[in-house]
Amino acid sequence: MEDFELTPIVILAIQFMHTVLFGTAAWDKLKGKKVPEWFLKTFEPTLLAKLPGGIRAQFWMIAGFETLLAGSFPLSVFIPDLLPFALLAALFLYGILCFGLRITGDFQGSANMFAYFAATIFSLSVFF
Repeated sequence: MEDFELTPIVILAIQFMHTVLFGTAAWDKLKGKKVPEWFLKTFEPTLLAKLPGGIRAQFWMIAGFETLLAGSFPLSVFIPDLLPFALLAALFLYGILCFGLRITGDFQGSANMFAYFAATIFSLSVFF
């Protein structure tokens, strides 16, 4: 039992958890095939509505980012060097989501994003 190495199992758990997290988030957005009304109404009074493409572009950008990450984590099982980059990209997505939550006044949601961010930083500590 002394020779048992936990790191590969921890890495597999990190890959699995992030695949589930981003896979389900991306799937929920893509299966609807349109931007939900609640999303449009929530961000309508914000500065995001004034950006090129408006709120719809922001929604699809997030969906695309989540889809890319949903594919990156299982792919990192076969290309291990990809995992730290996928985790770093996830940090930026969490920052984007946190920004959106803050400007809409969802302070509890932004606190949740901080927890995701911190857990991902911890996951990166496996590599550095």
